[in-house]
Amino acid sequence: MDKLSFLNVTDRDSELPLYLTSVGYWDCQERTRRPEGFPDYQWLQVSSGAGELIVGDTRYAVKPGQGFFLFPREAHLYQPVADDWGVHWISFNGGLVHTLLRQAGIVRSGVFTLSVPERMISHFDHLYDLSLTGTPFLGMELSKLLYACLLDLSLSLRTGSSSADHHLTKLQPVIRFIETNSHRPITIEEMAGAIDVSAQYLCRLFQVGMRMRPMEYVNRERIKRSKEWMFREPDLKMRDVATKAGFDNPSYFSAVFKRIEGITPEQFKLSHGRNASGASS
Repeated sequence: MDKLSFLNVTDRDSELPLYLTSVGYWDCQERTRRPEGFPDYQWLQVSSGAGELIVGDTRYAVKPGQGFFLFPREAHLYQPVADDWGVHWISFNGGLVHTLLRQAGIVRSGVFTLSVPERMISHFDHLYDLSLTGTPFLGMELSKLLYACLLDLSLSLRTGSSSADHHLTKLQPVIRFIETNSHRPITIEEMAGAIDVSAQYLCRLFQVGMRMRPMEYVNRERIKRSKEWMFREPDLKMRDVATKAGFDNPSYFSAVFKRIEGITPEQFKLSHGRNASGASS
């Protein structure tokens, strides 16, 4: 059954980092041509049938499990190529959209495949149901749901990518190895051995999957552990905190801590109400 809801976006709503402008579903999506584009961002999720999207000189086929994203004010055309092209949609805007799209890897209008399309449709249904309630502060409540929706979109697109799925999934045993062994010296070769790959290939997995080198991830895990030790045993001297966290050299520990956290370990303790007077090396 067709359904649609257009939001009354107030000035206060438009100041939110994300705000919904419309949401709905067409059982039989008709041909839609917009030479001047649309004023807001749009995500359209296909649930049945087949269609096509044309943006500029590029023509895309769109089928169930796929969605297409449209940037504002960009000329486009989409139309069915089979009967009963069922399409769910949302339109939205806000200052946070660009950041969330970048995290999802969406840099232009086009067609994308989701790993769990049902989850996106569920988000759309929740947005639609809430939009009809007239609840106080509706714009804010919709903004919260929209944020969750776009985060799930990012996750679904990343895990739906064969490259991203390969890198992130393959790294999981290495992450568990690091969490278990970061208190002691570990080498890249040991980490690579956790998944039986070369050290060079492990570095590539981290660069693509985590956007950092393996030892950088190890150091971040150690810094996390050091903060836990500072709270667990506040009377520990910093050299002992460094050792328990997996750093051989207290000076290197302090340097890494400041680079990652922006403050020294002593300043961190003080900022969290812990006594750092006896924590020097």
